[in-house]
Amino acid sequence: MREMLNEKKAEIKAAAGALLARAETENRQLTDAEEAEFQRFMEDGESVERQLDRAAKFNEDARKLSEHLSGTGTGTGGAEARAVKFINRNTGAPALRSNQLFGEHELVVAHRERGRLGEEAAMATYGGSIVEMVRSLSTTGASAVVPTVWASQIIDVARANAAVMKAGATILPMDASTVQVGRLTGDVTAAFRAEGSAINASDPTFDNVTLTAKSLNALVVGSVEWFDDAPNADGLVINSIGKAIGLMIDKVALYGGITTGAGSVNLPTPPNPRGVLAALNANRPANVIGAAATNGTTPTSYDELIDLDYTVENLNEHPTGLILPSRLAQKYAKFKDTTNQPMRKPDDLSDLPFYVSNQVQSGMTQGTSTTAADAFVGDWTELLIGQRLGLQIQVLTERYAELGQIGIVATWRGDIQPARTSAFAVYRYLVGL
Repeated sequence: MREMLNEKKAEIKAAAGALLARAETENRQLTDAEEAEFQRFMEDGESVERQLDRAAKFNEDARKLSEHLSGTGTGTGGAEARAVKFINRNTGAPALRSNQLFGEHELVVAHRERGRLGEEAAMATYGGSIVEMVRSLSTTGASAVVPTVWASQIIDVARANAAVMKAGATILPMDASTVQVGRLTGDVTAAFRAEGSAINASDPTFDNVTLTAKSLNALVVGSVEWFDDAPNADGLVINSIGKAIGLMIDKVALYGGITTGAGSVNLPTPPNPRGVLAALNANRPANVIGAAATNGTTPTSYDELIDLDYTVENLNEHPTGLILPSRLAQKYAKFKDTTNQPMRKPDDLSDLPFYVSNQVQSGMTQGTSTTAADAFVGDWTELLIGQRLGLQIQVLTERYAELGQIGIVATWRGDIQPARTSAFAVYRYLVGL
């Protein structure tokens, strides 16, 4: 882009110089038309200079950010540094904080700024009409209907509708279709020794979690009149698409890879990412409990949830939340003690947040039970949700034209993987209401 701007600057300088040289050769002043043209050259040159200044500042900010991020997590102080758990190995950028909007993350801001600078450079070089044409083509002729700011807003709405994200799942903006995230698989060990004896060396071991972007789509169809007349059309569409994406991310994060044995869930891998239950079945089946109960397990106290919690605690992991369907949550909420008072949660569960998601299966058949449900517990910061930059939004005007409708289809690209299966456990077939 900077090369293109410098070329444009040279062209403007040459054209202005030629204009002055022609008047000097003819020994005359500039005509009114030539004066206006020369003034336009000067304004164009100043515009290019401002864009070059912004590009230089952007590069300097990016350099400082890179230096800052390269030191993240290596220092000894600061809550922010200690809070960073995962980084993008390609860029060194930290994962999205739980209370941070997706549009505010460093990678997203940089991505948006690059697009803005590139568009301004194209505007300066080719003029407004060409840029507007390209912009319209990129959104299938309806750029006025689909603002570019929708992308990050839709992702934030999706986060609000996904229980796994509320529970603290780690969101990694992916600036490439494949991103590797480093993880520790073996700790350094320490031991006392006798005086004069050798110190036994022990090295930490590492491997990578590879996130590969996969496509998830959502479609909203509305009448042309509704889009024209509804003042809140964009908000409704954003919420509708965001909710659909969020709920599907929830289901895949919990069950991806499961095709049988979970009610109506049928999420083969591929194309779906592999979720918690499928990962446990494959790599840590001991963390899937309750499945052997012929008719499911009917809870009468919090014992099953304590067993579920300690399945993870016993592996030196620390759960951040329990996710269960609303009907199972309702059953636990109605427990009463011997005095007919609401049953108090045990102390070991009192600090464990409960999150309700009806993407967790309930109403499953297990033996004679037809109301079986699952419950998930885990350190949800160990669930990685990779979000590919640049949510794609297309407007389908021709497909629905004969019905006087417009379709808006969104394509979310990302991947979902548990970083460590030891951080999760599932209690299967708890009999709910």
